[in-house]
Amino acid sequence: MEDFINHQINLVETEKKVDVDETLKMLSMFSPVQLQKRGVALIGLRVSGMRTGLGGKSLIDLELSNGSKPTFPAHKISTGDIVGVDEYKKDKQTKSVIGSNYSGVVLRASDTKITVALGHEVELPQEVQERCMIVKLANNVTYNRMLKALDQLKMSAPDNLKQVLLGQHAPTSPQELSTIDFFDDTLNDSQKDAVRFALEANEVALVHGPPDNLVERLAKHKMNLVRVGHPARMLQSVLEHSLDIITRTCDSGQIVADVRREMDDTLNKISKCKRRAERRELYALLKDLRKDYRARERKVLDEVMMGAEVLVSTLNGCGSKSMFKHEFDVVIIDEATQALEAECWIALLKGKKAILAGDHLQLPPTVKTPVALNKKKPKGMSTDSDLTTTLFDRLLSMYKTKDIKRMLVVQYRMHQKIMEFSSKELYDNRLVADPSVSEHLLADMSDVISSENTDVPVVLIDISDTGVGHEIVDDARDNGEQSRANELEVELAVKHIQALLDDGLLEEHIGVITPYAFQVTHLVRAIRDNWPAIEVGTVDGFQGREKEAIILSLVRSNDEGEVGFLAEKRRLNVAMTRPKRHLCVICDSETLSGIKAKASRSDGGFLRRWMDWLSEESDLRFSEQCV
Repeated sequence: MEDFINHQINLVETEKKVDVDETLKMLSMFSPVQLQKRGVALIGLRVSGMRTGLGGKSLIDLELSNGSKPTFPAHKISTGDIVGVDEYKKDKQTKSVIGSNYSGVVLRASDTKITVALGHEVELPQEVQERCMIVKLANNVTYNRMLKALDQLKMSAPDNLKQVLLGQHAPTSPQELSTIDFFDDTLNDSQKDAVRFALEANEVALVHGPPDNLVERLAKHKMNLVRVGHPARMLQSVLEHSLDIITRTCDSGQIVADVRREMDDTLNKISKCKRRAERRELYALLKDLRKDYRARERKVLDEVMMGAEVLVSTLNGCGSKSMFKHEFDVVIIDEATQALEAECWIALLKGKKAILAGDHLQLPPTVKTPVALNKKKPKGMSTDSDLTTTLFDRLLSMYKTKDIKRMLVVQYRMHQKIMEFSSKELYDNRLVADPSVSEHLLADMSDVISSENTDVPVVLIDISDTGVGHEIVDDARDNGEQSRANELEVELAVKHIQALLDDGLLEEHIGVITPYAFQVTHLVRAIRDNWPAIEVGTVDGFQGREKEAIILSLVRSNDEGEVGFLAEKRRLNVAMTRPKRHLCVICDSETLSGIKAKASRSDGGFLRRWMDWLSEESDLRFSEQCV
């Protein structure tokens, strides 16, 4: 057991080092302009607003200083990222951002504004406020919390939950419950079975199924629940349950709110102040106000959180100061198959029982350390595993499936034809489309006309008819190999988008996804100016997402039959299951089916069988008739 925990510590430490070294190398090699082109920096910004957030932190709003073009260029900076903030000068060394005192967490990111929470004592100079840049940095906070959790795991007493999770003994026999009163009478039979199974389990239960918005679902049942985290990450329908909003509006929070207003007034004065001496006085006042604010806020936070029936947080958030004292009867981890095992332990150390929900047949966590594609995963408490072996995976390999897992078999997203291949290949043909979605098409939507596109659930646009390879290579690295693009597929995607819009779809109904970051760049360039509301992203970035119509560009088109990480069936499973009513696959079927392949592939023929299925079951079109 200790060897396994030490192995996990080594994996996390290695990942942290790779992440930090990669960031340092990038910042030393590229100028701010080049970093912005790679999507990891935004330059020429200004501070357009300052106010106080949870914990007394200063929130700054950043916008482009050039008002004629308010929309940010395409970038990879998103909510939760750690960013360095520094003065922007064209000849400034970007590696100086690493050692800068001005860093924080992105709380909100839109096309025109990014909000960053700075540290408690950060004083942002006037020259930085007037013209600055932000650069995405390695998230040391998350790594440190994972390492701390693993150290605590080594030192803590081995209770029943830890012994089961660490393979010291099998789960004990469940306690049968005679009757269960379900809050939600709309649950299907497989959902009810999963609930009963989870309630009866003594230590751990795995639920194999799609993720959901837990706060939104729980809120419907008038539970006393609190979502720990900034409200910028939440849906409007659940904002009233955020810790930030509750502490602002509850009776005991009124005095705290008064102090917060005084802090905001002081920040406003600082932003307008030109004299350094006066600014120093105002910052000294702000420091005293923050000290008073944090003391008062701590009492309110403890009061609110102790009174909650359910606390909802990210795994990383479970390691925050506000969660230090809290222990729970049950820890439920949603999307557990996308979380590092070490990350799960941040939360699990606070609980007596664990319920993990997720789909291990979709993509594992994204990591920076090298991972062997299609390598057979080691079982149990192996010290040969890598970070993509999740706790969910490990428990499935250690215990009998019937003793530890239940599967949700009814899906509420896709037309039955869209889910058909995935169900047959990966889910033992057990998936069932609920009648509410099983036959729905784009043509059934309001203001959408019937056409050759809106009347069919699956379309294949095959570029193999050209007889030549179309992929091009970028020097930048993408998931361990060179990133690629395909201009013909971009052109065909644009044509299909235009057709769908002409048929009455709205931009927000359409998503365009691809496995390659280089292709994302080409697609964004072709789509964004005309249709800014159409989302374009990688397959990995769309995991857990959905759209009425998805256009999938698979890119690979070469004479050798090379497919790279398209041989990862979990990535393709994510790609083909994002749409609700319409999936359009654009690809070179000869390259992907292995007709041109000079060597056998390690995917067991998954790609070839999908190409065969698409040829038989989709509305097949060739590129020459579509251009």
